[in-house]
Amino acid sequence: MNKNHMKRKISIVITVLLWVQMFFSMQAFAAWNDWHSGYATYTSSGYSGGAALLDPIASTMQITALNPTDYNSLGVNAALAGAYLEVKSPKGSTLVYVTDLYPEGAAGALDLCPTSFAKIGDMSAGKINVQWHVVKAPVKGNFSYRIKEGSSQWWAAIQVRNHKYPVLKMEYYSNGKWINMEKMQWNHFVGTNMGTSPLKVRITDIRGKVVTDTLPALPANGVSSAYIIPGNIQLPD
Repeated sequence: MNKNHMKRKISIVITVLLWVQMFFSMQAFAAWNDWHSGYATYTSSGYSGGAALLDPIASTMQITALNPTDYNSLGVNAALAGAYLEVKSPKGSTLVYVTDLYPEGAAGALDLCPTSFAKIGDMSAGKINVQWHVVKAPVKGNFSYRIKEGSSQWWAAIQVRNHKYPVLKMEYYSNGKWINMEKMQWNHFVGTNMGTSPLKVRITDIRGKVVTDTLPALPANGVSSAYIIPGNIQLPD
């Protein structure tokens, strides 16, 4: 077999693999707002120090912790961190914000705040059957970004906030190419060697919608405290 023939075969295999990957990705994106069945319990935690690191969270917000299977949907860490879920039971429905992980919860399980649980169930029951799905968040304005403490030109952890739909992917542009940033369980995207120039980023949501934004330059040296910066873009409806 000559080299040209071998190259063609390799090219065909790579093309097929890319199409297969694209097909399954499209299938996953298509199911982003499917209904899930499970149970709900309730807790007063999640307003501070939740796994999604979304502090500060107003005490009046209706929130939930989410089981590990769904929290890390589609093979992405913290995929549904910061998502809004419509939750239904025979008694009614409620809208909740995902701020925490429910480690012991089975697939489909939620650990709601007491206010939300009381809207759709009897508190004395302690545990009820529910259905839920991801919905568009009731947010206004553009993204904001949390830059984690310790971030610098060499290593940085960036969190996307105020998004209409859950964010699965973040990349930054460097030397003519997009470089993927790993999403961590603690709901930040991590990158290295991003420099001290304004940072161009590309963000993909759970529907496969993609937007780009430009962030101010990262600090030259590690910062001692986290800080929030405003974004210039929002996801389409």
